[in-house]
Amino acid sequence: MALNVSTEALNDRPIVGILSQETYIINKYFPDRKYDSFIQASYVKFLESAGARIIPIWIGQTEEYYRRVINYTNGIMFPGGGTYFNETGGYGEAATHLYRIALEQNDKGTYYPIWGICLGMQALMYAALNGTEDIRVDCSSNNRVEALNFTLDQSTSRLFAQAPADIMEILRNEKVTYNQHRYCLTQEVLSDKNMLDDWRILSTNQDENGLEFISSFEHKKVPFYGIQFHPEKNMFEFGRTSIPHSANSIRSSQYFANYFVNECRKNTNKFPNDEIESSSLIFNFNPEYIRNQSSITQIYLRVSEKRVSRRVDDVKQRPTTTLFEILLRIAIVSCIVHDQYSWHNNGAGIIGGQSQNPFSKTEYSSSFPS
Repeated sequence: MALNVSTEALNDRPIVGILSQETYIINKYFPDRKYDSFIQASYVKFLESAGARIIPIWIGQTEEYYRRVINYTNGIMFPGGGTYFNETGGYGEAATHLYRIALEQNDKGTYYPIWGICLGMQALMYAALNGTEDIRVDCSSNNRVEALNFTLDQSTSRLFAQAPADIMEILRNEKVTYNQHRYCLTQEVLSDKNMLDDWRILSTNQDENGLEFISSFEHKKVPFYGIQFHPEKNMFEFGRTSIPHSANSIRSSQYFANYFVNECRKNTNKFPNDEIESSSLIFNFNPEYIRNQSSITQIYLRVSEKRVSRRVDDVKQRPTTTLFEILLRIAIVSCIVHDQYSWHNNGAGIIGGQSQNPFSKTEYSSSFPS
């Protein structure tokens, strides 16, 4: 297995998928509403700032769905957040599917990158172990801003070896990487699990108790990368004063966005046609503003599929007895079908053509846990 880059011209219109996750960490902001997944808007903006377009990737889908995601996109981000890895139909299961399929594509000669941030970095290891073991350890690094402690392998890495000298000086000497995590990965754990044959540790940091954790790494043979810190927050999150917004913190953050999107440019996958592509992009959906209540400013929310699925089943099982009931059911089903294709959108309409959208959830509604 080796890195393979297409000999075709680079893709100057890359499309990147961002994996959604369960709503545990944002439910408190919407106590009277029910959603099943969300994506933080800062990750969308982070990749868009480097020239990518974004599609949301639903959790709780079949392997066939995730294969379409890989076949139609040029890279994937596993974002940060907070959830469990061992839930049926959840973030960890989806990440494992996507990791395995992306690894297959790279083995076959298709250059396909994955980027993990914080939780997403940890998910890379969960997926690398086939979703069978969570090797994270407890780590206290909340609202901490650090400079990176580079390892010797940094000088020969893909991620940092060709980085501009001024960016490396900023990362090495200035506190510009924002950390917000309660779990982490350590060199000892990766060594115990024989992961270091495939993964190269590029930098480390210490939590508030002196525990050394991995703050960046890359796969040695395929374009998979993980960072424990949050460059997207420097650029787009203003809910906490501890998040750095200096000019140098922004420049260093932009380096990571540019690097990953440039990796995605090396992939030439594309959608079957423009209509499917346009109806799949996150441009179709509107984020919701949390109003500076946390380090998350805006999020994309998805309507609960479990609730919708039960309503569909109820309608199908009722006997048809009167014209009024028939007309009422038609109206209800019409609303449900629209709801199944919609993220929460602040009252704005959803564009047409959803029946051709390969990322719609309608055909996979039964895959969600009850």
